[in-house]
Amino acid sequence: MLSGVAELVSLLNGWIWSKGMLVLVVGSGLFFSIRLGFFQLVHFRDMWKRIFDKGCSDSGISTFGSFCTTMAARIGTGNVAGVAVAIYMGGPGALFWMWVVGVTNSALAFVECTLGQLYKVKIDGEYRGSGAYCAERGLGWRKYGAFMAVVLMIGAACFMPAAATYTICDGFRNALGVPMWAVAAATAVLLAVIIIGGIKRISQFAVYCVPFMTVAYLLMAAIVLVTHAAEIPAMFVTIVKSAFGMDAAFGGIVGGALLQGIKRGTFSSAAGMGESTPAASAAETSHPVKQGMANAAGVWLDTIIVCTATGFMILLTDCFNVVGGVHVGQGTEEMAALAEAGTNGIIFVQYACRQIVGNFAPLFIAVMLALFSFTCIISYYYEAETSALYLFQGDEKVGIRKTVTWILRIAVVTLVFIFGIVESSLAWDLSDLALGACTWVNVFMLWFLFPKTRALYRDYAEQLKARKDPYYNPDKLSWVGVDKDLWRDINKDRIAAEKATK
Repeated sequence: MLSGVAELVSLLNGWIWSKGMLVLVVGSGLFFSIRLGFFQLVHFRDMWKRIFDKGCSDSGISTFGSFCTTMAARIGTGNVAGVAVAIYMGGPGALFWMWVVGVTNSALAFVECTLGQLYKVKIDGEYRGSGAYCAERGLGWRKYGAFMAVVLMIGAACFMPAAATYTICDGFRNALGVPMWAVAAATAVLLAVIIIGGIKRISQFAVYCVPFMTVAYLLMAAIVLVTHAAEIPAMFVTIVKSAFGMDAAFGGIVGGALLQGIKRGTFSSAAGMGESTPAASAAETSHPVKQGMANAAGVWLDTIIVCTATGFMILLTDCFNVVGGVHVGQGTEEMAALAEAGTNGIIFVQYACRQIVGNFAPLFIAVMLALFSFTCIISYYYEAETSALYLFQGDEKVGIRKTVTWILRIAVVTLVFIFGIVESSLAWDLSDLALGACTWVNVFMLWFLFPKTRALYRDYAEQLKARKDPYYNPDKLSWVGVDKDLWRDINKDRIAAEKATK
């Protein structure tokens, strides 16, 4: 049964992750970057500053809370195990293509999160928004919005948690020998406790957890870099040469480097797939572009910084193998055995850290990865919940929404336990399938709404140039589908102050 499912999932991934995906993701990110004047470079400082904007209310969470919630999804399995898999499949050059896609993907995140803010609505007293709301309210595509909601709901609830859950369980099995089913059960119970509290509790957990786990992980990477400082220049040469097929050892897998860099960079950042839009839409902010800026910075933090930290630890310690025996690491005596067995993933990172801090390393990485992956799963649940509630809008469906929410909670918790005991390859393939499908349907919609993002960005940039704190006035710039009353209420003090000065 499972072998048949694995074959079907692998077949579908072959279609979804074809060359067309490379054009879609990189091409869209590059086009958006050019048309927005490479905002991620021009407004680099402002982009990072927006992370710490205040603005929490009864209806929404703060920009920082939203940022941490979206980063809970971004800084996860893909940043550790995903990078290791990419290097295994594509060699060191995969890291270079991750950097490229990280810069361009920040534009995708900016566009989708800015639009999510623009078209957000208030449901049961909370802000809600996603690609589905953008499609319906921004384009009038009600049926397509429903299709997007179903795809994201199924993907986020049923498939995306697979790799994250498996990685948590595998990490503790490698470090302490704990049975995978036991770790899966504990993960499921903790997940249930947190998601019952809704977006407020999810956000609070993310605010405490995300900064701690990110700083702790980067400190470990810094130790590795300092102890291997002399080898850093040679590592950069290897990365660039293998990315373009100029390295004798890795020249034959340049296509794998390109594909894996884009796939794992996209998986890690979740830019373009609509994964970050629900949490971004839940924020209380004065201008949609502010939230877009914060989320663009999140892609840099995720891909350019955290993924790079993982890659550097693996490459500098030579604790990595490449598929087909192209390269067998000399970092530890176990690398040859791993190569023969075809084992890869988190264990590369654990061995890399063990070179520096000894036998404490596997447990440290297991804990870090557990935090990374668990916050991912929490974020996936919120995305699935937002998509499910989109399908049951209206005051007359309050009871239905409550019932659907509880069904979804039970289903996700149950699936998380199951995913802890499936095969590694199936877990990653399921997550890739969901990621790829969501990316196709979401980016397609972004192209049609992109002109509105440009108009909002120009409005934001003009206010910055005039030395104002940008805010969105729907009476000056708006479109059909925007909840003008909602935005008037958010910025009522600013709008009144502007009128008073005229």
